[in-house]
Amino acid sequence: MIRKTFSLAATFICAGALALPALAQSDADRAIDYELANSRAYDTLEYLTDNIGPRLSGSKGAALAVTWATKQLRAMKLDDVRNEPVMVPHWVRGVERATLVSHNDQKIVLTALGGSVATPENGITADVVEVSSFEELDRLGRKVAGKIVYFNNPIDMSLVESGRAFDAYSKAVEFRGAGPSHAAQYGAVAALIRSVASASLRSPHTGSLRYDEKQPKIPGAALSVEDALLVHRLLAKGERVRMHLVLTPRTLPDAPSFNVVAEIRGSERPNEIVLIGGHLDSWDLATGAIDDGSGAAMCIETMRVLKELGIKPKRTIRAVLFMNEENGLRGGHAYFDAAAKREEIAKHVAVIETDAGAATPVGFTTTLEGSALANFTRAAAPLNRIAAPLTWESSRHTGADTSPLTDAGVTGFGLTPDPRHYFDFHHSPADTLDKVDPHQLAQNTAAIAGLAVLLANQ
Repeated sequence: MIRKTFSLAATFICAGALALPALAQSDADRAIDYELANSRAYDTLEYLTDNIGPRLSGSKGAALAVTWATKQLRAMKLDDVRNEPVMVPHWVRGVERATLVSHNDQKIVLTALGGSVATPENGITADVVEVSSFEELDRLGRKVAGKIVYFNNPIDMSLVESGRAFDAYSKAVEFRGAGPSHAAQYGAVAALIRSVASASLRSPHTGSLRYDEKQPKIPGAALSVEDALLVHRLLAKGERVRMHLVLTPRTLPDAPSFNVVAEIRGSERPNEIVLIGGHLDSWDLATGAIDDGSGAAMCIETMRVLKELGIKPKRTIRAVLFMNEENGLRGGHAYFDAAAKREEIAKHVAVIETDAGAATPVGFTTTLEGSALANFTRAAAPLNRIAAPLTWESSRHTGADTSPLTDAGVTGFGLTPDPRHYFDFHHSPADTLDKVDPHQLAQNTAAIAGLAVLLANQ
């Protein structure tokens, strides 16, 4: 029965798309115009990044962000603002140091992968073996025992430059996630990856690894692109590369945290929900302006705009600031579980996620397809004046935190800003406020607000 309800909800969105009432068009236009002329999204992002700073799950910064965001939303006097509990991983980065003992103790710039175990107290000194695929590692097998395995897999710049940066990222990032355990099964003592980055000024890019519980846990780290190239050049010349590696991260007991939930209740169908969401946590290397402070700011700003304009959507518009997207996705799953207990899953008409930065908006991904997508694209024409005509791309994946909902059949949308420079800064110390343009942030917020109103008023 629930599956049938989901299907009917998606069909309803599409069937009604050709005949939206004037009110929906007017409210969407008002929200778009107001945001473009009176945006405070950048001010919100500035406080989050400059005053609170890094917000890794379990950290003081994450807790401060929850308190601050809740206060900001409650000050708007919305219909409901609440904190929904979620237990999150608490991983703490420690000392990160590496040198090439075989080459005059040259310093290597790297950073531990999220969730990595530590090296022994005195570190690891071992030869480095380079591979470019899991198949190559399998062929070497036990020959890598006692050695450090380096996965040399650069991001595909042809995909990045053609606007398919997330496809390029997906291909390269598999070695970050599964590489350490794959190397451990053959006796490797540590695993290194080349940072998954489309540009670099010797800044390493972190991200989570995933340990296979059947294998020993070995340390994992990401080399800066420049240091990865150095190691590659030395090995390509047939030279022995021996590295001393020290990493001292700690995994502490899970910590209590919260998703922040705020809503404007629907005037006609309050039990039907249009959700907008981004994640409040960030990696610890920087202040998380593009990933995903900008998305959190867009959601907060959208609620401000709708409230100040007095827009009363027919359906409930709910904003969710998820916790722990970066290293666990527990916020997304906790939200789904809480909604299921309230018997709300089937009441979600659509979800919109923003977790791709804040460059000029170029479109949305959506789980709609075929004639349904074509119909909705025509209905969403008011959004085209925000930037160049927006593209609408059918995709099974429209966001990580909302994936439990879309996997259950809820119609999904994912904001797509221009991705060509996103992975220049993503998960690195360079993810700071100066990478965000205020006008582009306002454009993205206008797109989120406009789409949310269109969906809520159908």
